[in-house]
Amino acid sequence: MKMSEFKYNLPEEKIAKFPPRERGTTKLLVVDRKSEDILHRDYSDVVEYLREGDVIVLNETKVEKRRTFFQTEKGRELEILFLNHTEDGNWYCLVKGGRYVKNGDILKSGDVEIEIVGRKDSGFLVKPLNTKAETIFESIGHTPIPPYMKRKDNSDDYIRYNTVFARLEGSVAAPTASLNLTGEILADIQKKGVKTAKIELEVGWGTFAPVREEEIEEHKIHSEKISVSKDTVELVNEAKRNGKNIWAFGTTVARTLESVADDSGFIHEFEGSTELYIYPGYNWKCVDHLVTNFHMPDSSLILLVSSFAGTELTKKAYKEALEGDYKFLSYGDSMLVI
Repeated sequence: MKMSEFKYNLPEEKIAKFPPRERGTTKLLVVDRKSEDILHRDYSDVVEYLREGDVIVLNETKVEKRRTFFQTEKGRELEILFLNHTEDGNWYCLVKGGRYVKNGDILKSGDVEIEIVGRKDSGFLVKPLNTKAETIFESIGHTPIPPYMKRKDNSDDYIRYNTVFARLEGSVAAPTASLNLTGEILADIQKKGVKTAKIELEVGWGTFAPVREEEIEEHKIHSEKISVSKDTVELVNEAKRNGKNIWAFGTTVARTLESVADDSGFIHEFEGSTELYIYPGYNWKCVDHLVTNFHMPDSSLILLVSSFAGTELTKKAYKEALEGDYKFLSYGDSMLVI
């Protein structure tokens, strides 16, 4: 299958550079897989589609201030994004301007010092010297808003680029389909007798990595850490046994649930990593309905959505969103696939 089949033109003005003034006020494009009807609703209208006994599954990961800026000995400023902690106590980082550093270099930001100790894949291994990385994030870190926003982060981003229920630190990108969930919407969902389950997927920078291969089967998907608790397993499996629906709020939730599901759609407790690559032709097992934002034309995420909704219906939905007044990507509007 060719990646060119899924690419589309995304005008700059369609990209949401900032969050909506008020959380929960974005649009919702409802896509019905059976009838292929497309409806234009508000994000808060998602409550109407839920039924008593259904389970919504949320990713409670939290985005940390992991984008930092350090200076070389010659005074050149480098942007360093801390991705994940390694077993030897170092950090795997992406370094913008990496050609200017080598092993053994000491980089500084005020009194904070880090050392370049090695290379790995397309990044570097970095060792904090005089303080913990978590302290670095708190003191000089910036919210790692996606590069396509083409702006610096502000103080509001740390709040708005996190969900209202974010709890488990460890991500450098947000589970964006849940960014517009509010306390009020969640309360309305609960009033309908719908249960809420939580999972964790530490969203990495790989979520923004484009699919460069023309044959999508040749793409090597990024690995992400996931965690599914016993409580979540019991909630999801009970709903499955009772013929109720499982709602994945976001591609991270969908990837996690499908990673731990058996052929009957029941899930099991798990903590580890997933390399599950979902693209058209994948046999969905657990997820019944999907809430997701509009994704980049060259991303693995649009392949996941196309797998769930169907390639042609996804193209139809994106075309309608582009022709309408919809905003795309992290801070943009959402799509509900039922």
